[in-house]
Amino acid sequence: MLSKLRPWMVAMAGAGWTGLTLYLLWLCTNASVFVGEDSFLRLMAGPGYLVAEQLKGLPADQREARMDMLRAHFQYPVNLITLDDVELPPEAMVMLEHQQPALNSDEDISYFPLDDDTVIRFGPMWGSAEVKDLLKFPVFWITACVAGLPVLLLLGVGLRVHRRRNAELNTLKTCLGTLARSPNVMLPAMSKEWTPLLLTLQQHAREISAMSERHREVSQAVSHELRTPLARMRFALSLLGKSEDPLTRTRLQERLLTDVEELEALVRASLAFARLAGAPSDLQHEPINLCDWLHQEFALLDGHHRRLSLETEPAHLELIGDRALLHLIVRNLLSNAITYARDQVCVSATYHGQHHLVLHVDDDGPGILAENREKMFEPFVRLAMGGDAPGGFGLGLALAKRATQWHCGELSAARSPLGGARLSLVLPLRPL
Repeated sequence: MLSKLRPWMVAMAGAGWTGLTLYLLWLCTNASVFVGEDSFLRLMAGPGYLVAEQLKGLPADQREARMDMLRAHFQYPVNLITLDDVELPPEAMVMLEHQQPALNSDEDISYFPLDDDTVIRFGPMWGSAEVKDLLKFPVFWITACVAGLPVLLLLGVGLRVHRRRNAELNTLKTCLGTLARSPNVMLPAMSKEWTPLLLTLQQHAREISAMSERHREVSQAVSHELRTPLARMRFALSLLGKSEDPLTRTRLQERLLTDVEELEALVRASLAFARLAGAPSDLQHEPINLCDWLHQEFALLDGHHRRLSLETEPAHLELIGDRALLHLIVRNLLSNAITYARDQVCVSATYHGQHHLVLHVDDDGPGILAENREKMFEPFVRLAMGGDAPGGFGLGLALAKRATQWHCGELSAARSPLGGARLSLVLPLRPL
């Protein structure tokens, strides 16, 4: 508990306790001479009676001389005054009339009746007790030491916490510099309050490192993909400048046009992949009837829809999502299935639990090896299927995987009941 206190909180607590201790000591020294009203009257009844007995038998002119002798034995003023000079509350005057001591309103002067016209005044009382005299008693020093122990304890704990906090901050700074260079470094041993922060920072450092690695791989892959068509174009341009045959020139121009189109397709795919690097901020969620929407997607596949079949259970299956992202996902899944299917592609959709649906895209092609089912979703990865040379740029399924993540879904590959590959898309029925 004490380790969670901030240094300034400890300092304020110590200062407050010190002030409280000094105030209590002051009250102790001042209250040490305090006596209740009733006790004080009983206390003064004895001295008043003795002084009165010393003065009653003397003539009026000798009383003052006797008083001078008696004052030497008192630590506070003692005087004779007339009753007319006394200003007391009515109840105190009644007590004097009945030969009882009385107190003034400030309770620092007491009066004792001598005769019908004269009273003995004792006081003021409290001004005669000095603090330096009271501090001679050991009890006050013991009280001060006992009261000062929490102050010293708090100050010691505060200093220790402050030093440990500074050490932890220095360790944290060093750890941040290390995480920037090596995200998988072992975290230093620190107090529990820093552990969630360190784990979060390490996770962010790993994500940043992984993102940087992906960008590096994508840049290298794009550079590699650009070399082949550029080399062909350079070679075709060289031949085009040397050839005089019209047919050869026409064939070379067609090859150049094909390479330009391939470069344009690569640039579009790379830009689309780059745009999905961050979460889209303008998702437009709308109700989508799955059966009608999938038929629309089939119609956009340039005649390949004849090889497609669709099954939905129930028939009115509906979800709320972003149509553009869903188009990007399903278009790439269907294109991949059509590319490798022999005769048929089957698309089926049904509920997956209470809050999700699952969309299966099955083909009867050569299928995907188990060790390649995760790798196939990485950018610029092209796998040979059934002995055929890989085609495309290897970005279609990577785009579908990333778009699925931004739609809070899951995309996986397995073996299809048709014998080929099954790509399974799990999507929430409502936006999360």
